[in-house]
Amino acid sequence: MTTQTIAGTPIPVTPPPLPAVSGTATRPIALVRQPRHVLMDREGRYRLSTDSYAEYGRLDFLDLPGASYISRTHFALKLEDEQLYIRDLGSKNGTKVNGVDIRGKGWVPLKPGDAVEVANVITLVVTKVE
Repeated sequence: MTTQTIAGTPIPVTPPPLPAVSGTATRPIALVRQPRHVLMDREGRYRLSTDSYAEYGRLDFLDLPGASYISRTHFALKLEDEQLYIRDLGSKNGTKVNGVDIRGKGWVPLKPGDAVEVANVITLVVTKVE
């Protein structure tokens, strides 16, 4: 029981009753989908993924030596029908998948084990998450 003090005298305060609930109405819980694929560097410091579309650039790698070679918006990841794709966004120093420059090649599918090189600064490997 809660009390309230008025003029030095404690007076019991009764909380209002809870509203009546009819039936057993429930609301569905929205499930948060975990990424199925992650791009990760060798040390595990960087973990990039998306459940729809995401752009990555210099601000995502500022602590790396050579980050200035990474464009402001360098590449994008897209997940479509459970397939992960990457696209270079017109970067100056390029994005490579398994050593092949993908500038101007549109959306390139990625699979587990693929190596993504960002501007010759960092290499990320596609890892499948179970």
